[in-house]
Amino acid sequence: MSWRQIIPTVITLLAMLCGFFSILLSIEGEKHFLLSAQFIMLAMILDGLDGNFARLLKGTSPFGAELDTYVDLTAFGLAPAVLIYQVALQRHVDWRILMTSLVVLSGVIRLARFKVIDPARGQAGYCGLPITASAGWVAIFVMMSETKVFADFFQLGYGPVGVLFLSGVLVMITLQVSNVRYPKPTKFPAIFIPCVILVLLLFAAGKYTAPLAALVILFMGVVYVVIGPFFTWITRKLHLSRTIAMNGNGNGLGNHCA
Repeated sequence: MSWRQIIPTVITLLAMLCGFFSILLSIEGEKHFLLSAQFIMLAMILDGLDGNFARLLKGTSPFGAELDTYVDLTAFGLAPAVLIYQVALQRHVDWRILMTSLVVLSGVIRLARFKVIDPARGQAGYCGLPITASAGWVAIFVMMSETKVFADFFQLGYGPVGVLFLSGVLVMITLQVSNVRYPKPTKFPAIFIPCVILVLLLFAAGKYTAPLAALVILFMGVVYVVIGPFFTWITRKLHLSRTIAMNGNGNGLGNHCA
């Protein structure tokens, strides 16, 4: 393994550790829920950085791609599921087990299908909502429920916000295994760099800095889930139009996933 491959691999392994630490912190109990959620968000940034560094350094490899799948399952499948198990549906054990099981199963199916049908590793867009979206939804809601600014409003164990939280999870894990196409935001520096800054602000000590950053991330995530498919559809149509104009042939640019 060359140094060009070692650097992105180290970043990937750090993302794996963030997911693992998130699970451990969730198990430790309520005092650690905030840090558990922060580690999921940090893993998300590292997950975006490793691929960008690999392409920048020309260090992509089958090993790195395979390792990234296991990281995604740990940090964005298992870690959010354990966090949901700890913070929601405390009075309904059966539903709590079912909900978290669905999160894990959806994540596994999503990642397995991603490996089979997308050899480009999402560079041309995703078939189904990326697993990071639902993980981010869980992490941000937990973070906001643990801050003094929003704690009274963001009660995840009951009430309308709790229903919204779990409903959002169900919608996203369903979209994960759907054929709805989404763009890959981390390939656009104008989007990815501000996201890195916002995630770093989640660790800020100021009373309002982290909660406001979390609110902005939540808004951006919802916009991505809702608008992403339309953006992909429009760009693919424009690409198809240009291809037909140049070659008179638009084969292979349909809106299907496989």
